[in-house]
Amino acid sequence: MSVRLAKKTGFCFGVKRAVRMAEEALSEKKKIHSLGSIIHNKQVVESLSRRGLKVIKDINELKKGVLVISSHGLSPKIRASIVKRGIDIIDTTCPFVLNAQKIAKRLAGEGYTVVIVGDSAHPEVRALVDFAAGRVFVVKDKREAGSLKLDGNDRVSIIAQTTQSKENFANVVKEISAKDPKELKVFDTICEDAESRQAQAKKLSRQVDLMLVVGGRNSANTKRLLDVCKKRSGAAYLIETEDEIEDSWLKKIRSVGITSGASTPDWIVKKVADRVRTKIKKEASHKPNS
Repeated sequence: MSVRLAKKTGFCFGVKRAVRMAEEALSEKKKIHSLGSIIHNKQVVESLSRRGLKVIKDINELKKGVLVISSHGLSPKIRASIVKRGIDIIDTTCPFVLNAQKIAKRLAGEGYTVVIVGDSAHPEVRALVDFAAGRVFVVKDKREAGSLKLDGNDRVSIIAQTTQSKENFANVVKEISAKDPKELKVFDTICEDAESRQAQAKKLSRQVDLMLVVGGRNSANTKRLLDVCKKRSGAAYLIETEDEIEDSWLKKIRSVGITSGASTPDWIVKKVADRVRTKIKKEASHKPNS
């Protein structure tokens, strides 16, 4: 049995930058908080928490200290209220997310109806909605796009959550274009890293019997990778750590592919690969000699 890793695994640039900035602040013994998880990986967040990062759910919990804005960005309304209260900010927003925010704000200012392709519950999308303040819609797929009430008098613009798939984004654009709005502007704000990981996962999943997608279950880009793999591989599973690998998955399997979400550190990917290899050796040692 062979074990193959996608070329791109581990942290993406934006996540690596966010974690580094948080670690630097913690090394200076600052009292640091984050509104929700700084990145969508439980193991990394727990590690930072042990070093002093306090995760809060409500901004009103923060009376003083420093707030780390997560890599997913923050609503401009919430940010303004934080600055007004005199709380210091460390902004780790991913540059790709910042670009999407700037585009959303500009389009809204120009009077466009802004359609965001993404998950309405995701913090990145919630912030984008506030940047596009005005007539803004969030759709997750072409079915939801088809239900939008648009007409020939609408000036419409479309942007994407940065971890969207090209295929899903293109399908939404096609669906909205068919409504024949007065004007349509499309901005592909999908992150280069997300696009590359999905392309690699798509290729690898066609070449193996089993795909393991390593990452947080609350990570949008990891779940997107799982969707990509499930469409093309005989079997695909999302796991957060090596302890979740089940022996039954490896029965009668000749090849295993491993990819990871952008918030998954290299050390977790390595542990998963090592565990798979260990299980393979164990399985082989139990087979009778022919």
